[in-house]
Amino acid sequence: MDDLLALRLFLAIADTNSFTRAAQRLGLTPAAASRKLSALEAAVGQRLFQRSTRQVSLTEQGANLRPHAQAVIDALEQADEVMRGAAARPAGRLRISSRAGVGRRLLLPWLAEFRATYPDVTVGLELVHDRGTDLFASGCDVAVTIGQLGDSNLVARRLAETDSHILASPGYLARHGTPRTAEELAEHACLTMNAISGNAVWRLSRDGQRYDVAIRAPLAIDDADALLALAIADQGVVLLADWFALGAERSGRLVRILDDYQIEPRGTPITALYASRSYVPLKVRAFLDFYAERIARMFDSTWGFAVDEAEVLGLVGE
Repeated sequence: MDDLLALRLFLAIADTNSFTRAAQRLGLTPAAASRKLSALEAAVGQRLFQRSTRQVSLTEQGANLRPHAQAVIDALEQADEVMRGAAARPAGRLRISSRAGVGRRLLLPWLAEFRATYPDVTVGLELVHDRGTDLFASGCDVAVTIGQLGDSNLVARRLAETDSHILASPGYLARHGTPRTAEELAEHACLTMNAISGNAVWRLSRDGQRYDVAIRAPLAIDDADALLALAIADQGVVLLADWFALGAERSGRLVRILDDYQIEPRGTPITALYASRSYVPLKVRAFLDFYAERIARMFDSTWGFAVDEAEVLGLVGE
């Protein structure tokens, strides 16, 4: 078994659970990819994938081969960097997958600077809107997400922790009054991202007491940017992460209310995920270090938030 491209293809299929996406990732036609895999399976004398019309999954033999194949490719890439020695620079295509809101506000602002710092790295940034989508399904190198993490074989690097706040526009509050207690939220138009039912539960705490506030939203939309726009347009009260509502707060379009309450859970992590390997490619290490420093600076209370929402949305033409 001396075909490294076949090993790369095997790993790409295992990462993406798709022959088509794996072939695209390596610049192969589906027919060429099929031939490569068939030749690899013939060489090892084992079937490596279970194939159906809906999905591709590793067989037991494929799962056993995967760490060894990864070790071979990692060793090859590490040897290439060692041979280049001090001249080694991050290079190649870096594929990043991110929750859409996180990507817009935390990755886009520094993307030009990252490219200027590492000109040999080309970037593909995929903004994922569906919260149920597996960020690694497309075979990315690194993913950035928000929220508590489940068990996985991925390595997690925490970039920041964020808290949420309840906000409303001055226009809405002028017409409807300002709620002073958690219970008074029931008298207000509270907006939610649960577009299916319009219902949600906001969990608050104050002085050690918990408050679970049932929300029945007159307007619900499954997009955080659109929800933010509704709140700015005087349509109701909204619960959003501090970094997400930053620009609207700075400009005075939204103000915090019930700020003596804590929104639970506190300290929601923003995390970069990458494959668990003994060797991490230079381009991935460069991304992790660069963005960890920039995002830490953004969240540093002595520095203050460094990004204006209007500037970020301008980058993506909104």
